[in-house]
Amino acid sequence: MKTVLAALMAAAISTSTAFAGEIGDRAAEAEKLLQSGDSAGALEKFRGAEDALWEAMPLAVLNVKHVDTAAGFGIYTERANHIYKPGEKIVLYMEPVGYGYGSDGLGNKQISLSVDLTVVSASGEELGKMEKISRVQVASRSRNRELFFKLDLSLDGLPPGKYRCDFLMHDENSSKTGPFSTDIEIAG
Repeated sequence: MKTVLAALMAAAISTSTAFAGEIGDRAAEAEKLLQSGDSAGALEKFRGAEDALWEAMPLAVLNVKHVDTAAGFGIYTERANHIYKPGEKIVLYMEPVGYGYGSDGLGNKQISLSVDLTVVSASGEELGKMEKISRVQVASRSRNRELFFKLDLSLDGLPPGKYRCDFLMHDENSSKTGPFSTDIEIAG
């Protein structure tokens, strides 16, 4: 708990001043409650600090992996390499953070994310751009933070060679966007 608390405090320092005080204050209150034996109260205050940090942070995409399968958050089989046969499906696993929550109109919080793609050659030439190639929507009674996004990508028609795929994830509940990239190779 102290390691997580230290990481939260470090993150609080790098966020905006308005949120930094709130995050640090809530985390400090959580630590005091824990030391006094009120673990339930400490967890509630700590979650409040986490909420403030989540709202202040930008949208980011963590743990981008080329995978063979992905069945849930942290449940995936990583692919041995980034080399694909012509026409072979590319499957990416990723964990977005910092997204907002909307409403589905039924009392649930709704997470809505979409992804754009730009394919870039090894020489840096932009070969093509596609908007909203994939989208995920999740409705839940709670503010889920363990969310995975599985992206099935088809790049049929690309000749053999090395490429960079630049992505831009959009949070449809806010104006936040999060860029990320991965390299691929189409075998000859």
